[in-house]
Amino acid sequence: MIGKYAFCPTSGASLSREAHYDERGRPERVPQSDDLSPNATLEAPLTMGKRRSSRRAVTTYFRRCHRRHAEPNDELTRCAALAIGRLKRRANGRQERDLIVWFALGERLARDGFDVGWMTAHAEPRCPECSGRLTYAVGPDGPVGHCGGSCDDTTTDRLDAIRETVRSLFAQTFPDDPAPDIDALELL
Repeated sequence: MIGKYAFCPTSGASLSREAHYDERGRPERVPQSDDLSPNATLEAPLTMGKRRSSRRAVTTYFRRCHRRHAEPNDELTRCAALAIGRLKRRANGRQERDLIVWFALGERLARDGFDVGWMTAHAEPRCPECSGRLTYAVGPDGPVGHCGGSCDDTTTDRLDAIRETVRSLFAQTFPDDPAPDIDALELL
């Protein structure tokens, strides 16, 4: 992921608060080793996160985030790792973005009976076109997300586009389950 919730796209390690600047003046941060990513500092390059991360990175990020909210749950961890693997294998194009995988994972785990409300604290919906931050307005059916970044068309509800992408990834990955209603997704 990028932005506030960025993590190392290779290992899933947390990133340092301190930024280092490359020869072009772009900020980069150092992956931090911990018990979930013991060799992150040695094996991963400087980064600000990526839109698409490895299966290992998303799984590590999930484990790190979950332990901030609850005691370890081996069954949840196993189910999440399996679901992440399936989602990453089936995803293509925009579906491959960490944010989409994260929200589809939340839907899968909710259907498996796990509490996933805590997952919203670890992902920020971003514009599916440019990955910019969203600005929100109140619409007749709830919040409407508009691109606050570099997109030309700011009238389209970006949250609907995100929901539809999550729904399509979920339906492709778990064809035996009924596809979620776009307005009934657990995390969005």
